[in-house]
Amino acid sequence: MRWLTLRKVILLLCFSFFVIYFIFCTRKINSNNIKDYTNTRNTDSIANSNHLTERIVLTFVVCESRFTESLNVIKSVLLFTKTPVHFIIFTDDNLIDSFNNTLSKWKYLTTNQLDFELQLITFPEAHKEEWMNLFSKCAAQRLFIPTLLPHVDTMIYVDIDTLFLGPVDELWNVSKHFNSSQILAMAHEDENPNVSWYSRFAKHPFYGKYGLNSGVMLMNLTRMRDFGWVEYVTPIMLKWKLYIPWGDQDIINIILHYHERAVYVLSCRYNYRSDQCMYGDACSDATERGVFVLHGSRKIFNNDKQPAFKAMYRAINEYEIGTDPTKVLVNMEKYLTEASPSNCGTMKEAFLKVPVETIQSLYAKPNR
Repeated sequence: MRWLTLRKVILLLCFSFFVIYFIFCTRKINSNNIKDYTNTRNTDSIANSNHLTERIVLTFVVCESRFTESLNVIKSVLLFTKTPVHFIIFTDDNLIDSFNNTLSKWKYLTTNQLDFELQLITFPEAHKEEWMNLFSKCAAQRLFIPTLLPHVDTMIYVDIDTLFLGPVDELWNVSKHFNSSQILAMAHEDENPNVSWYSRFAKHPFYGKYGLNSGVMLMNLTRMRDFGWVEYVTPIMLKWKLYIPWGDQDIINIILHYHERAVYVLSCRYNYRSDQCMYGDACSDATERGVFVLHGSRKIFNNDKQPAFKAMYRAINEYEIGTDPTKVLVNMEKYLTEASPSNCGTMKEAFLKVPVETIQSLYAKPNR
């Protein structure tokens, strides 16, 4: 009897040991699996991040009927740049298929120099309608980009009425000159107090003496997130919404009025608007070195108020990706010559200087 009891105890101990060993092994296997999964996810994340930092990242916001105009931003970049460019496009449901179809073809034609991702327009639910219609439709999206693109460190934002006339690399490399306090780069609205809208009419705080134009921005999104950028925008909008006719641009100016050291001021040649020439030459840097980014604000690419701007836009609009880029120069020269006389038309050499130099450099025929 005592022997049977001892035997039962031994069997029970053996069984318990087996159960404990089984649980230990199982937990070890599961732990290893979790560790491997985590490593895989981290590797993918790092690879994706590196993928974006190896190329220029450029973004814009477009909705409703401005699809063709936005395509010309991309055309201008591809015309004058050899570096791979990753376009991040914020748009609405109606344009997703159109962008996918067109840009997939262009990606093939440019041998993958072009890459793109499409993001739906996204505003906070609180005050969503106010944000959507603050200025032009969905333009305020740019205020929220730092949190909407957590996978991006640095990027160039442009309005869809802008055209690059030289390699994007030049503007992209400006970020290397940021000091430790600077989080973004922008150009002044104007540099003449007699012309600048902000110094004459603004009823809200703005940057410096002349204010800033938000049509072209080089943004260090990592620093902007650390700065707490998005946390500022809603309280400012609610406080000043009756006094900000330029919407999101005014909000940016209000923020930077109180944080002037956060701005690297760009030359006016990187955001050249009709204000820089319609009353005479107001951007000597563009006159000497050439216009680098042409900004057709107030819809002047599509009306007859500034024939020289419309001529440049027409030349790029007619260019087809994959065809001879030198034809663009021929058309720019032709359309500028045919344009009605204007103060901006006298800046013809400044308009052509950078594209001529760039095309000749990028597409020079080899000596035989």
